[in-house]
Amino acid sequence: MTGNRLRPAHAALAALMAFAPLACVAESTVGTGSATARVRLVVVVPPVFQVLRATRTAEGLDYLVWTNMRSITIGGREYRFARPGEHTVHVPEAPVGAWVVHGL
Repeated sequence: MTGNRLRPAHAALAALMAFAPLACVAESTVGTGSATARVRLVVVVPPVFQVLRATRTAEGLDYLVWTNMRSITIGGREYRFARPGEHTVHVPEAPVGAWVVHGL
């Protein structure tokens, strides 16, 4: 039984390949005058926080910072801004005898 006979799986694949162009033609002729599509573009921007200048005042430190976020956390305290960009943040001086370690 080795001749030109096709096995059942090959026969099914051949039938599918024979009728596939008809299904594509039927779908592509619907609405040939217009086309609609949905495109979804996702841009991931990592958070950026940069200290531009630090100035010591009598009450503590004033930091001129640039950030692309609406809020930042310094020393466990959250500072909120109206929009991303440059802002001045006042951090009060720690009490005498206290050690403050921060990454600024």
